Amino acid sequence: MKSPVKFFLLSMALSTFLVASPANDKVSLSIDGMGISDLIKLVAATTHKNIFIGEEIPGTISYAGNKPISKKELYKILQTTLDAKGYTFVDSGGGYLSVVKTADATQMNLPLMQKSDIPQMQNYIFSFHFASAETMAAKIKHFTTKNAKITSSKESNSVIVTDFPENIATIQKAMKILDARDETIANTTHVIPLKNADAKLLVTTLNTILGKMTLMPGQQPPSITNDDTTNSLIVITSDELFKSLEATIRELDHDRQQVYVRAKIIEISEKKSEALGIKYGLSGGAKVGSNGLFTFDTLLGDGITSAISLDSSMLSSISLPTLASGIALGANISLLNTNGAANILSEPSILCIDNQESSIYVGRTESISSGTTMGVGITQQNYTRQDIGLTLKIKPRLSNDHKVLLGVTAKLEDIEANSIADRPSTTKREVLTSAIVNNGESVIIGGLIREKIDETNTKVPFLGDIPYLGNLFKSKATSQDRVNLVILLTPYIIEKSSDLSALRTQLSELDALQERYITNITKQIEAKKGVTP
Repeated sequence: MKSPVKFFLLSMALSTFLVASPANDKVSLSIDGMGISDLIKLVAATTHKNIFIGEEIPGTISYAGNKPISKKELYKILQTTLDAKGYTFVDSGGGYLSVVKTADATQMNLPLMQKSDIPQMQNYIFSFHFASAETMAAKIKHFTTKNAKITSSKESNSVIVTDFPENIATIQKAMKILDARDETIANTTHVIPLKNADAKLLVTTLNTILGKMTLMPGQQPPSITNDDTTNSLIVITSDELFKSLEATIRELDHDRQQVYVRAKIIEISEKKSEALGIKYGLSGGAKVGSNGLFTFDTLLGDGITSAISLDSSMLSSISLPTLASGIALGANISLLNTNGAANILSEPSILCIDNQESSIYVGRTESISSGTTMGVGITQQNYTRQDIGLTLKIKPRLSNDHKVLLGVTAKLEDIEANSIADRPSTTKREVLTSAIVNNGESVIIGGLIREKIDETNTKVPFLGDIPYLGNLFKSKATSQDRVNLVILLTPYIIEKSSDLSALRTQLSELDALQERYITNITKQIEAKKGVTP
């Protein structure tokens, strides 16, 4: 029976031709049908390394060598052979190499980013400057072995790869190309000062648009915030995506049109206006109707067109019929005001931005009793301050055909006439309406009516002052009246801010023209009816 040592040497002689070359530390190797376990023993003997084999690895290997190879390349041949069977070897740190399953090797304490004389698995950390770790982890997978392990870290934007040195070297070369700045997805910060739009409102609009955008693979959605101090947008996005976003911002940041609204707040006495109509021989009096504020509008409007002599360049966007009806309406109001039938409470003007609400408040603040506090020997009356008056909110919206959609809210709060002095009652009347008018055309809001009671005391001079008997020479009359609060609004479109000064000058000329017309038309009516004012 042959000894185990002799049998091993005999099998080596039959299956291996190995010649060492001391000059360059290379060996010539030729193998034909050698068992894998025997190959491990051969490598151990040639490289002078201790190798622990935990279990028998089945299979054989053949290798036809035509030129000498280094001992490091001999390790690679062994590694390739073991990898095909699902095994690898690692440095145990105890003076020997250990053959283990590849799946188990990734869980062991492998070297971290260290050079090694043997091609064992190791850990390597790849950090990226431009690309994201999640994206690069998917790309790295194409360069690794089937048993490699890849772990990405979003916080540090890095990837830990556990694989063989050759694969890690390939990944290093690939990362120099793949981890480059991509102008279509790389984020940069852009600051955009706005000239006209409100930055805070524009951020809301842009975020709504971005929610419906379709992004390219790898693109991150832009981040948009605003800086109130400079009225600027701060946009963090790729240069490619910013180009299209900037065009949208510039379109939204245009010079917004404005509307200059002149308002007249008038109280009209129904009784006095009817008396005025009788005085001038006009029928109907002053009532709100579908054809205008007063039923005698048409009569007063006769001859207006011929009376207008404005410069052709003045208010060119306002038609002559609109000017004529405006002057006629002004004449009616002036006639009522002159004769005491109307009381012009206020004539405010307000400059509104297109599609943005503005408000006017005309009134006063009253002390309203809110109750009594009883104390020890002390009674205290409590009061609260309450606004009493007219609140007018206007929201204009311009259309393409030079018309204005006016959204109007009018709220009137007042103290009832018969209220107890220290505990007054308040009333509130509110009108909410919309109207489409031409540039320079007036819109009338009525219906805010209140009842008014007047008491008149008359007496015969001297006789009315006699005690007791004087009552026979006194009389007391009570009259009721309805007072209609009318709001007259006239919008003028301001194409650009520089037009505002010119408009005010033109409106002053128009007011002067209206006064001249009112004087003339009043004289005509008086002469026609034979009325002495």
